[in-house]
Amino acid sequence: MGLALLTPAMVHYQQTGPILQQRQQVLDVAYQLHPERFVRQVPKQPEVPTEVWINKPLNLEIKPQ
Repeated sequence: MGLALLTPAMVHYQQTGPILQQRQQVLDVAYQLHPERFVRQVPKQPEVPTEVWINKPLNLEIKPQ
């Protein structure tokens, strides 16, 4: 899910907390009003990843010269 449906700026400037809380409240209300629409489980926001790579290096260890 990439950045949990957030923009890179939201994640970089640590604005994710209030945004994800608001989204979860909307999901909770939607579930309460129409639980039949959520057949597998109660809806939950994806977690924000701790790191994101385009091309992750094979070895992150820095070797002494």
